[in-house]
Amino acid sequence: MDSNYPYNGRGSGPSGKPDLHFILKNSRADAEEAAKRAGRGQPIHHTAHEPDQYPHFHPADRDGNIIKNGQHFGYPQNTKFHPR
Repeated sequence: MDSNYPYNGRGSGPSGKPDLHFILKNSRADAEEAAKRAGRGQPIHHTAHEPDQYPHFHPADRDGNIIKNGQHFGYPQNTKFHPR
């Protein structure tokens, strides 16, 4: 693995960078709790960037910084952008 990227426990993708890790939860509360368990501080929330994407939480460290391991804990926001 390329030593310029921190090991995240999941290995690297074709570029040598850490694999991104998207985990879809059933609700905002479930996504927030999963991100909280994966980190050491209050999770960071991001809205959906585009119509085909999910709003999501990132795990954070004790200082409130996103833990740069590629984890995203997403949840469906509404049926307009996320049809079932």
